[in-house]
Amino acid sequence: MLDFKDLAERDLEVDDSDDDFPGFGKASVPAALLQKNDAIAAAAAIDGVSSQTPSSINRQMRVLVLHGRQSNENLVAFQLSGFKSALGKDVDIRYLEGDHVWSYREGVDTHDADQMTVSLAKGKPFKLWFDHTTDDNRDRIDFFKQQDPYVKVTYNGADKAVDKVLKYLEDEGPVDVIVTLFEGSIVVHLAIARLISQGSPIPWRLSVFFGGTCIRDDTLAAPLASRKVNHPTVHVFGKADEYYFYQRTAATRTAAEDYYQQPVILEHQEGHMLPSPGNPKSKEIYERIVAEMQYRCGLTPNAPQKVVRPPKPSSWAIRDLNVMAPRKVRVLCLCGGHSCSAVIKFQTQQLKNALGKDATEFVYLEGSKDWTWYEGEPTISEMEEKIAKGAQLKNWYMDTCHVKDKTKEYESNAKRQFDPDTWVQYHDVQGAVDHLRNFIMTEGPFDVLVGFSQGCIMAHLFMAYFRKDAPGGLEKYPKRWQHAIHSADQMPWRISVFFAGMHVRDKDYFHLFENKLDHPTIQVFGKLDEYYDYGRDGFGNKPQEEYYVDPIVMTHEQSHEFPTEMPRAKQIYDRVSAEVWRHCGGRPEV
Repeated sequence: MLDFKDLAERDLEVDDSDDDFPGFGKASVPAALLQKNDAIAAAAAIDGVSSQTPSSINRQMRVLVLHGRQSNENLVAFQLSGFKSALGKDVDIRYLEGDHVWSYREGVDTHDADQMTVSLAKGKPFKLWFDHTTDDNRDRIDFFKQQDPYVKVTYNGADKAVDKVLKYLEDEGPVDVIVTLFEGSIVVHLAIARLISQGSPIPWRLSVFFGGTCIRDDTLAAPLASRKVNHPTVHVFGKADEYYFYQRTAATRTAAEDYYQQPVILEHQEGHMLPSPGNPKSKEIYERIVAEMQYRCGLTPNAPQKVVRPPKPSSWAIRDLNVMAPRKVRVLCLCGGHSCSAVIKFQTQQLKNALGKDATEFVYLEGSKDWTWYEGEPTISEMEEKIAKGAQLKNWYMDTCHVKDKTKEYESNAKRQFDPDTWVQYHDVQGAVDHLRNFIMTEGPFDVLVGFSQGCIMAHLFMAYFRKDAPGGLEKYPKRWQHAIHSADQMPWRISVFFAGMHVRDKDYFHLFENKLDHPTIQVFGKLDEYYDYGRDGFGNKPQEEYYVDPIVMTHEQSHEFPTEMPRAKQIYDRVSAEVWRHCGGRPEV
């Protein structure tokens, strides 16, 4: 489980006077460029542009553009059309391409180049700046490997890419602004890392990153992961980009925006692309970038208006990972014991309204064991019978209460369970787990699990079993969404919400809950529920609240049911909704 608060508030300012980073020796920076740097030093601090008003370049602005992965000069020129319109014609824009030819690799790349992209390339090969390898042996696309915090990534040829950029600056400079797209941003971060490691000034005034990401090779990232550089930067992100969470949180590493002391961060509502020219927000973004460029080049005396830094996202955006397109949040609802799908559908109506009917898809699942009433079991209400419409009521599993004191009389099976000396034996738990697992893996992906009563116990058991399995790629699971699971403690959904839940009562399964699961849960209890004290205390056993790390617990003044009485019901559903969206990429903006 990622520490979102830490990701949002991390400050990496440290004393770097004794830092020694391998691979960034002084010989790595061209001598002629070092001489140019000395000339620039009057207008620049050791790490970048000084805090004083920048001196004027007294000439046409020069901009160097670095393309992204699977791109080239022609394609990036088209991608920048809106930006170039905002810049105007009195700017010298130059393009630099990587040396590696890109070709689609099945099982590695997310997708092949589409026909429009091929057409825009105008016959030129697609390029990339460098290649990389990982220590992840799972058969899954690179998209998942890069964003897996536990995977080690090693760049191959990145040093030569930096050599090429610095050599260009030496031969063709001065350059005032470097503009990068996607992978090109990594090359600029690496170039800056090399320069600051040698105590050399950065010989351009501003870097503009569209969709930039961090340096994923931890060794090469070291110079920027341990200090913040005094170099002006603008970072532009699309909030609907499938990489957005990774771009801004960096798989628990240092995000690219946190390499720099005072980054300007601009966001738009589109995906893995530059802001489209027809979008009113795009004009605002491009004008803000141009204003920053003009100020940093001394072409205007007034600094642009400061931009409020947007908060970092708390979770991945919800995507159809086959096509990387937005989709609805999918909620799997597990009904309670002696119940059915129709009942849980009725029970969750207020929750569905709170989450938003247009933004969510609710799926309802019942157990596989037929249940019929017998002495000691609760009586089904007229309302439940009406909602069920004669459907066979189901349990997730059947159980037997083995009472220690045979002479003791109990009013109900519930009272037997409340006795800590009673062994409550569950039957065919493996079959119940398999039933639920098969449904999730076949009908998924799901993002939220909602459980009621026995459905909560079933969820506990499923997660305890699931965490014993090692995650896998295509070699184990056929669907791409299944490859996004990075660790054994990561469930195939993001957050669980338990209403009137209880702990596992069969002692044969207690060992599965010795270690807490770092999985977000919300646990809602009714204080008038006959199971309330039992569910909260455990009556001699570990209660469900102790199964999970930092559960959110809420109560209401009703019984064994979903809350319906206002205003408490609304308060609960609003909090549940807020937490669900926090873990599902944020509520969609209209």
